[in-house]
Amino acid sequence: MHWRITVRKMLGRRGIFLLRNIASSMAFSLRLIPPATNVKRQDGISAITCTYNEEDWIEASLMSIKDLVNEILVLDSSTDRTPEIVEDLRENHGLPVKLHRVPLGDMAHTRNLGLSMAKYKWILIWDADFVLKDEAASILKKLLESLDERRYYLIYWPHICLDGDLMHQDPRNALHVEHWLFTWSPKLRYAKVGLSDSLVAPLAYYKVLYVNEPLSFHLRTVRSPIRLLYRHYRWLMRREGLEGKVNPEDYVKTRISQDFQTTDINQAANLYFQKYLLNLVKYRKDVYGDYPRPLKEYAKRRYGIIL
Repeated sequence: MHWRITVRKMLGRRGIFLLRNIASSMAFSLRLIPPATNVKRQDGISAITCTYNEEDWIEASLMSIKDLVNEILVLDSSTDRTPEIVEDLRENHGLPVKLHRVPLGDMAHTRNLGLSMAKYKWILIWDADFVLKDEAASILKKLLESLDERRYYLIYWPHICLDGDLMHQDPRNALHVEHWLFTWSPKLRYAKVGLSDSLVAPLAYYKVLYVNEPLSFHLRTVRSPIRLLYRHYRWLMRREGLEGKVNPEDYVKTRISQDFQTTDINQAANLYFQKYLLNLVKYRKDVYGDYPRPLKEYAKRRYGIIL
């Protein structure tokens, strides 16, 4: 087990936050680290979005952050219409999008590439199935304006996770908390930690801020059965250390034969989807609030779904 995972399990999330805030406050007070103002970055937010066949939701996702960010760096490895949709958002909807085509491979490497391209002081990690709540842009802007510009910050908040379709959740994991927004620094990097990529931020630099209120939705597994099956197998490829080393199509063909005793991808996808839906519960607006406007408009226009 990676030592970072061991430390996280020992201290827990609150313990890690406390350790970070003590260490970073001491380092700042004793002037052991350079202030964030030394970085000489433009004030604003760079969003980094890494995409692989995300045509289902990327329009709603990027439209939802239009009023929050100053640039959107899309690092795309897709074989579907994702790049066309991104270009349309730039040309016809005024989004500050910069599209970069990259080979499909290691996510940590791709996100580090995004960090190297970003122009602004703040970095927003924004996957193509994230959708910002309507009031969140104003909340985050006010928060950033209130902060000490000399300090480095990791800003955490909960995503509301939707699964299977737009009306269901997995009750075992209804919220997903991470540091979605943080101060850029040349010391930052993404690295493989265990089975996933993680942001490695110097302990002495970064103060943690936690926003209790959910500010966004994660359409975590809101996919067609086939796309959900491919997502599942891509996760398995990463877990097995095969991402970027074997052809995804060949891997899927082999696995559906083993797992579902069929070579028919549609049949395998439907079997997987039916099993997946058994553990979900209805999404509750009375608990988590209404859906974001960009998501409601997009779902109605593209899929005929009234949220």
